[in-house]
Amino acid sequence: MTHVGRIARLLLFAAVAPWCGEALAQARAGDADAVAPSPHAAAFARLEEAVAQKVVGADDAPSRYVSGRLSGFDVGAQARDYAAALALAPKEPLYMASLADACMRPASPQPDQCGGRDPVAYFASRDADNAVPWLLQAERARRRNAAGALADNLERAARSSRYDDYGGRAGAIWWTVLSRVAGPADRAAAALYAMTVPSGSGTLSALEAACAPTTRPLDARIAPACVRLGALMAERATSFADRRAGAQIAQSASPSDSGRALAQASAREVVAAQERCRDARVALERLAAGDAAAQSRAASAAERFLVERARGGESAACDALAAALR
Repeated sequence: MTHVGRIARLLLFAAVAPWCGEALAQARAGDADAVAPSPHAAAFARLEEAVAQKVVGADDAPSRYVSGRLSGFDVGAQARDYAAALALAPKEPLYMASLADACMRPASPQPDQCGGRDPVAYFASRDADNAVPWLLQAERARRRNAAGALADNLERAARSSRYDDYGGRAGAIWWTVLSRVAGPADRAAAALYAMTVPSGSGTLSALEAACAPTTRPLDARIAPACVRLGALMAERATSFADRRAGAQIAQSASPSDSGRALAQASAREVVAAQERCRDARVALERLAAGDAAAQSRAASAAERFLVERARGGESAACDALAAALR
């Protein structure tokens, strides 16, 4: 299979695997541009092939992560690559979160990297104020029909101070590899490509399952915890998709008209921010299609976006990008 085929499979996996129900489907609406045809498609194809060749046999952490992302539905290969990346760079939270996410996916036999030190529990122990690992643990409890543990972990997630699956750091990691293979003429296209690579996280499918209408009656604590967790996500999640999903879960699980109205207002705010970000990204792509000076400016703006998104989340990165392009 060519790398273009692998990228298509990667995009399909990112678009389908984490999103398997209606309640959260609209949260991806603002991400449609991420896989839309680009005027830089020819450059993207060259870069994709170059990256595929670059990561074969490479043993640095970014390359192992990218190799895992290119493995598509092969959970065993992903787990091996993510575990290797984490061993090489234990302070990079994306590798830790990616390994935990891979080990949440059904596989028979289970990859060796998912046994021994439990990657999900390790994620929770290393990142205790982050709601994401507690949500993953809640979903595991649901799968084994442990309603009490499901509610306990959802409550713990709802008490967290932030929600970050670290998918916003993926573009910066891809850029590390892309920058090694992109020539000067492809620098802008490489940075744009890194901006559009999907994170591939399945965390939101765990949210939908753990907070589903059929799950809430299992324990009286589940619905209130889902409302609080959704509100946390709507306010503090690092991606627009996560913020919209949180607002939608809060709206669905809220027992009152006032609570549902508050969640709807949050969703509208996120949609408006997504629209502004989309406009900025369209302007950036147009700039990158210009002359050499415009391409250089676009490349610099895209690189800053990747750094800012990894550091402060999508909203801050989009605001900075819009300001840079005025």
